[in-house]
Amino acid sequence: MFGSEIKFVTFIYICTLLFILVIVFVGILKTKGNKNFNYKFFLLTLSVLLNNISSGLFPDKNLKINILSQNIIAYTIGLVTIAYYAYYLSLYYNLTFRSYLKFNYIIIFLSVNLVVGFIIPYTITDNLQISRRIFLVFPVLLIFLLLYIIYKSQFSSYFGFKNKYEEFHSLAGLAGIISVASVPITMLLLGDDQTVEQTLFTLGYFFICIEYFLYKNSIQQVYSYDLTDRESEILNLIINDKKIKYAEISIKLNISEKTVSTHLSNIYKKVDVKSKKELIKRINEKNL
Repeated sequence: MFGSEIKFVTFIYICTLLFILVIVFVGILKTKGNKNFNYKFFLLTLSVLLNNISSGLFPDKNLKINILSQNIIAYTIGLVTIAYYAYYLSLYYNLTFRSYLKFNYIIIFLSVNLVVGFIIPYTITDNLQISRRIFLVFPVLLIFLLLYIIYKSQFSSYFGFKNKYEEFHSLAGLAGIISVASVPITMLLLGDDQTVEQTLFTLGYFFICIEYFLYKNSIQQVYSYDLTDRESEILNLIINDKKIKYAEISIKLNISEKTVSTHLSNIYKKVDVKSKKELIKRINEKNL
């Protein structure tokens, strides 16, 4: 469209994402107190938008930038935006892979893989298909590893919903996981099929977006106490299972029970309660 490689479907996604981005930005300006959760959702929306734009614009023979550079730019943007998407999911959907695989290590490996597996082979061979296949080997293996970890440790927790918010929260989380997992798999199987790739990638975000606007108050109750990422994870685990024990939290997050106790003490101070019993009572009062 408009003399570019952007497909009509991608153009619709870009317009929709821009509209959402403006609404969220205005909401941030109006929000009082802690805006951390809103900022992170804003960055998620921006990431999905940039992914759509880069996928739609590059590569394009009409641009003055050479094709090799365009593909390198597109794949770099794709890597960064998908990595942030996965980071967001790990923060707000209690994905246990964060306990086993640290994001800073994943980013380092993916960055090295981008250079060694894509940029160097592409520069030498000038063959996008070969370079893409080499590049995608590690991400696809990583995706299957993460899905296996989630299945073994969390699959049962996506069932037995107690309320509409919990039900939709689980649905949005699953949709997000599918979105992230679909990108390298789609690229490996179909190549640069912009319509399929961006549809699978963006639809998962829309589930998260619907949750953000429908259940924003419920979500923000969790993140309105200026908790750290780890404290938010622990509070989410308690919200999902109010009978959970320190030892179970320790196993799920791969940290010691002493560390769990320290984090809970900090949570009690920030939420202004004195015990886990009072914390659960506060959770029930907030209808979380």
